[in-house]
Amino acid sequence: MPFMRGDSEALEEVLSEVNPADLPPGFDAQNVSEDFVYEAAETKFTPAKLAEPDRIVLDALRAMGATQFRVRYDGGDDEGFAHPEYLAFGANQRPAEDVAAELAKSPVVERVRKAAGQQRYNPYEETSDDLVARYALDSLAHKLASKLLGDSYGTGEYQLYGAFTADLVSGEIVDDPTAPQPEGM
Repeated sequence: MPFMRGDSEALEEVLSEVNPADLPPGFDAQNVSEDFVYEAAETKFTPAKLAEPDRIVLDALRAMGATQFRVRYDGGDDEGFAHPEYLAFGANQRPAEDVAAELAKSPVVERVRKAAGQQRYNPYEETSDDLVARYALDSLAHKLASKLLGDSYGTGEYQLYGAFTADLVSGEIVDDPTAPQPEGM
């Protein structure tokens, strides 16, 4: 899992509404750490289980020679966020923004629009090619973060942050125990 810390005030509030006799023995004596605690995580994603727009982007990235996708994430309280950082092309790294700009000039944009148009909500319908490419890369980052952290990552009475690398060839997703803490956390 990521770097996480709980909200001691929220725990105290919840415990104040629970009959102490209903808690497991010693539970009310537990303390929530105010420091971030790290727990390692890894998983594997299956391209066929991704939504079609995400598969289109993944296939395009792999066709461009991308082998890894580095994503930072953070969240807490009510939202989780995934931030594409860079893509690795063998030993070379390219910022996600540069890769998105290249995707924006390719047929991928129209394919993503068309595939998203078959869904109930199409965020790409009236969006510039540059934004379609950026949002599509963001969407893939979010789907991979959800696979590693769970669908509702970042929601709850806690804060989290971290980073992972997804191997675009094998599907392995490995969390980074050295991820830097974002400013303000």
